[in-house]
Amino acid sequence: MPPRTILVVDDEEIVRALVARALRSAGYRVEEATDGRAGLALLESGSVSFDLVVCDLVMPALNGRDLARWITRHRPGLPVLFISGYPLPYLQAHDLHDPTFPLLRKPFLPSRLLESVEEALAAPGGRKDQISQFDMTIPSDPSDELRRG
Repeated sequence: MPPRTILVVDDEEIVRALVARALRSAGYRVEEATDGRAGLALLESGSVSFDLVVCDLVMPALNGRDLARWITRHRPGLPVLFISGYPLPYLQAHDLHDPTFPLLRKPFLPSRLLESVEEALAAPGGRKDQISQFDMTIPSDPSDELRRG
């Protein structure tokens, strides 16, 4: 079976790079988008068939929820995994979170990211009934786990 292809959309370069690196280390093909508009452009182009979108929620111009709405309308069945460092009450108050998609809270370990990706890929239609929130601790140097994995 060919490797699955994941689109990573995050305006924070360091987060995007770490997520992409962890996914590539696990054997996934990864495309990166610097923000919601760039992610939308990749999806609209149809040049790559994605199996999952890992998307930050709070981004300038086009936020993650709006990108997920587009995906729901135009690419039904394409799973979305939200990632965010903002507290859930903030996301809810600003109408930024769609609770039918899983949410992985930053900071997270690469191992937790990979677990969440597998869950999102396995979920029927890419949607969940509950928010996936994890209690996490981050090591003093998160790149240690990347080097090991």
